Amino acid sequence: MSAGAAKVIGEFDFTSFAAVDPDRARRIAEAEDGGEDAPSNVRTISSSAFHREADELIYEVRGNGFLHHMVRNLVGTFFLIGKGALRAEAIPSILAARGRSANPGATAPASGLVLVNVDY
Repeated sequence: MSAGAAKVIGEFDFTSFAAVDPDRARRIAEAEDGGEDAPSNVRTISSSAFHREADELIYEVRGNGFLHHMVRNLVGTFFLIGKGALRAEAIPSILAARGRSANPGATAPASGLVLVNVDY
């Protein structure tokens, strides 16, 4: 799992890890028609790692912003890596595909998800 977590550090288009959002797709289409700036799914992740605390496995991620369900979809994909059903080397191609259908990971449940801090 931790090998996969390191693969998302940097600036990437995280569309493959975002929930499908019809309103966002509409805004992108409207922006393209009107020549305005479209909303971007590009985010920068500065740290992404797992660590243990007692009997809990903790995933900690820091970045300049997150898309809807992005962290939950990342965790679901890292879970597949941990089980051996997906190789960490698949992460760059999943990111490059820029489509949720390219990502075999399920959305991890929201239970246990905690927002610790927001910096401005």
